Amino acid sequence: MRKDWEVKKLGDVCYSLNGLWTGKNPPFVSVSVIRNTNFSKDCKLVLNDVAIIEVERNQYLSRKLIYGDIIIEKSGGSDKQPVGRPVIFKVKEGEYSFSNFTSTLRVVDKDIVYPDFLYYQLKFYYFDGRTLKMQTKTTGLRNLQLNAYLNQRILLPPLQTQQQIVEELDCLTSIIEKQKKQLEELDNLAQSIFYDMFGDPIENEKGWSKTYLGKEFKISSGGTPDTKNHNYWDNGNISWIGSNLCQNSILYCNDGKFITEEGLLNSSAKLYNSGYVLVALVGATIGKVAMLKFSTTTNQNIAGIDVNSNKQYTSEFIFYLLQALYPLFLQLGGDKFKMANLSFIRALPLITPPLSLQQKFASKIEAIEKQKELIKKSIKETEDLFNSRMDYYFN
Repeated sequence: MRKDWEVKKLGDVCYSLNGLWTGKNPPFVSVSVIRNTNFSKDCKLVLNDVAIIEVERNQYLSRKLIYGDIIIEKSGGSDKQPVGRPVIFKVKEGEYSFSNFTSTLRVVDKDIVYPDFLYYQLKFYYFDGRTLKMQTKTTGLRNLQLNAYLNQRILLPPLQTQQQIVEELDCLTSIIEKQKKQLEELDNLAQSIFYDMFGDPIENEKGWSKTYLGKEFKISSGGTPDTKNHNYWDNGNISWIGSNLCQNSILYCNDGKFITEEGLLNSSAKLYNSGYVLVALVGATIGKVAMLKFSTTTNQNIAGIDVNSNKQYTSEFIFYLLQALYPLFLQLGGDKFKMANLSFIRALPLITPPLSLQQKFASKIEAIEKQKELIKKSIKETEDLFNSRMDYYFN
C-alpha cells in the first residue's frame, strides 16, 4: 500500500439506510423508487423504467436519495450474478428513493471520502468476487450480509488523489461508452440502408413480388441433448448455443458450450452451417435473430433458416428482413411469455427483390461489419486498460 493511503472499514466512512416498502399509513407521497431492475450488469444506474410507488411521507423523508449516494443491491441475484452490485446516484432533479431490496450508503464526510472514488472501489470489489462470501441464500433468494459488507476494508488516499483517480477512470469509461454508441449508430445505419433499398417488408410499398419463408427455405428447430448424460456433453467439440445469443447480431463463435457427436446423434439437435439465419422462438428474446459465420447446433427454442438452400436470396438480406418483421412477433398472444412455433416462422412474409440488389446490400453490410470489428477491438483494448487501472488502485 502507498505510504499516504489509509485503511479504514467501510462502515467508518459511511452509514447505511434501509429501503422503502409500499406505504400502509397515510399521509402518502408518490416517489420514484430505484429497484434491482435499475442496476445494469456493469453496475450503472438505469432510469428508463423507474417504478412510481405510494410510500409513507415520513418514511420517504428519511430515505430520500441525494446526489452521490451509493445504492447496494441487498437481495436478489442469481448463481451467475451474486448480490452486492453498487450503483452511484447522480441525479440532481426529481424525488427518488430506493426499494427494500436495496440499501444506500451515504458518505459521512465528503472532505475525506469522495463518493465516486468509493463507488469505483466497491465496484472493483464486486467484480473481484469479494461479496460472494458475504451472501446467504434463503428460499431461492440471495441476501447480502450488510454487517459483513460494512466491515470490509477500503483504501483511502488523500482526497485530491481520490479525485484524480476518479477523473482517470471516468475518462476511460466515457471513451468506452462513446465507442459502444458508435456500434449502435452503425447498426442503425445498416437498418436504415435496408429500408432505403427495400422498403418495409410488411407494407411492401416498393411493390416487390411476395411469398413466405416456409415456401423458399428449409426451416427447422434445434434440440438439447439430455443434460444428465455426461457422454453427450463432456469433452464435446460440436458448438451448441441457446437463444440468448440471438440478439440481432452476426455470430462468429459460441459462448463456450459444446456437445459430443453422441449427443448430436441422440437428440433433435441439428448442425446449422455458416449462412444460416437463426430466430429465437420464446421468452425475452423472441423474434431476435442471428446470422451464423460458423457451424453450430442450437437448443429447441431457436428456428434455423437454411438460406443457403435458395440461391435467390442472401443471408444478409434475410437477416435484416427478419429484424424488420419483429412487430409481427409482438402481436403474438401472452403478455408475460410469448412463444412462436415453426408454423408461424414459415408463414412470415418474404419480399423478393432482385438478387443483384441483395448482393449490393450485402457488400454494404460487409463494410459496416469491418468498421464494427475495428471498434470492438478498440473497446476491448480500452476495457483492458480500465480493468488494469482498477486493479492497480484497488487490489
